[in-house]
Amino acid sequence: MPTIDLKITRLEKLLGKKLNLKQLEYDLQWIGLAIDRTDEDAGTIKIEYEPNRPDFSSPEGVARSLRGYYDIETGLKKYDIIPGSVEFLVESKVKDIRPYCLGAVIRNIDLDEEEVATLMNIQEQLHWMLGRDRRKVAIGVHDFDKVVPPFRYTAVAPEEIKFRPLQMEKYEMTPKEILEEHPKGVAYKWILEGMSQYPMIFDKNNDIISFPPIINGILTAVTDKTKNLFLDMTGTDMRTVSKAMNILVSCLADMGATVESVQMHYEDTGETIVSPNLDSSPWTARVDFINDMLGLKLSRSDIIKYLQKTRFGATVGKKKNEVDVLVPAYRTDILHEVDFTEEVAMGFGYQNLPLTLREGGVGKYHPLLVLGTRLRHIMIGVGYQEMVNFTLTNSQREFECMRTPAKKEKLLQLRNPVSLEYDTTRIALLPSLLYNVQFNLHEEKPINIFEVGDVIILDPSAETGAQRVGKMAAVTCSQEAEFTHIRSAFDFLCTGLGVLDKIEVKPAEHPSYTPGRAGDIYARGQKVGTIGEVHPEVLHNFQIGYPIAAFEISTEWLLEK
Repeated sequence: MPTIDLKITRLEKLLGKKLNLKQLEYDLQWIGLAIDRTDEDAGTIKIEYEPNRPDFSSPEGVARSLRGYYDIETGLKKYDIIPGSVEFLVESKVKDIRPYCLGAVIRNIDLDEEEVATLMNIQEQLHWMLGRDRRKVAIGVHDFDKVVPPFRYTAVAPEEIKFRPLQMEKYEMTPKEILEEHPKGVAYKWILEGMSQYPMIFDKNNDIISFPPIINGILTAVTDKTKNLFLDMTGTDMRTVSKAMNILVSCLADMGATVESVQMHYEDTGETIVSPNLDSSPWTARVDFINDMLGLKLSRSDIIKYLQKTRFGATVGKKKNEVDVLVPAYRTDILHEVDFTEEVAMGFGYQNLPLTLREGGVGKYHPLLVLGTRLRHIMIGVGYQEMVNFTLTNSQREFECMRTPAKKEKLLQLRNPVSLEYDTTRIALLPSLLYNVQFNLHEEKPINIFEVGDVIILDPSAETGAQRVGKMAAVTCSQEAEFTHIRSAFDFLCTGLGVLDKIEVKPAEHPSYTPGRAGDIYARGQKVGTIGEVHPEVLHNFQIGYPIAAFEISTEWLLEK
């Protein structure tokens, strides 16, 4: 768990009120913080916070939450951003290296030694929590008065330029030398491994500001005499870069600084982005949902009050049961409506929740699990062996090899697959079973295998945009395999389940099956599967030189009474 040290005097200054150390220890736990240790002589508390709350990585973030808890300031904290004239060009050279960059200008900041230390600490905490040890996001903090805008973010060859980096400022070094000799270069060179060019940030005079994600130049080193800051954030994911920027900028604004925007010009897309963007995100929370989760009977006005206490914007929604919520830009942990339940609980006070012991329930197997076990026992009894395949699969095997068109409206594909072998989720079990046969042709025939498992289908009406559908498939492979063999196994399965009289197989054409040797399976008038002899072209695509007969059915209808 990440930790920070809080000085009581610093918190008192930020809150504008006197604090009692013991009372503060008690209060901090109710805003989601844990006490690691307390030093009464030094007047400090070391706290632990959850990694999903990086806004707690500074005293300013903790004080922001405490101001709501103490009713000093409630509701959405609004930050003013002054439109600035500084321009920052992101050249297309970095597109395949470290493509995203944001900037900000911070003016009129009065840093003491403690605040400089806080700034460095929050930078490293964000590197670890959001930045995945600088791989996803790296943060640069600079003395703005020592550089001249506009800035440009580009890429250079390993030995193209030299500059003096922080911590080794006596020497001018090339990027290659920094990666080989500088402590930070040695620690983080893995991020740039295999790259022929390295990212670099220059100002108007071609002075080097930063070599992200490794080290800044000595030119822009921040001290307690620094009055204006320039922030740069680079990374591989724009959403994460933006989150880190919002948290740091909010912290600096709470230190009393003025935030000024920067015009980010992306050369490859021609797009211009104004950075930072501290606009809040609109959400909707349901009163009955929150009450059901908490076991309370709060009114809508109560829920609005408690959300405002935890520093959200909250107003009456359009519907009687709804609350319109504005989530501040520094809160990166809100992912679902259920998160507002936790915030209302904190606003209400965990210590005030009724201590009622609910009656314990009796556990039992899920009906789908029971059904799956029955299916397996029956198929094993008829001489079939179970296979367990990955839900992730290969799109070519799923469609082209099966002679079926890719239905993109139903297909959940990975955006950046690590391997093309697993670039999509499966929508059928049969391709995986044929793949199993392909690699087991050396085994004794017949090869009789089956699988009971889930497929993933896109469904815009589902909460997650997709749904899992239970299916079962079986194949028989031998020199004599034909329709009657697989139909016999299917009828045996239906007899074991007691549904044989509810099943009807109607002749049908299917691209994966041989014409005239296939059918659709119906139950209670609805199509639930297919059965037939696998098409010779499909067998050729899977490099199988034996006939195969197969069936595949959905299983959830078997739960219907």
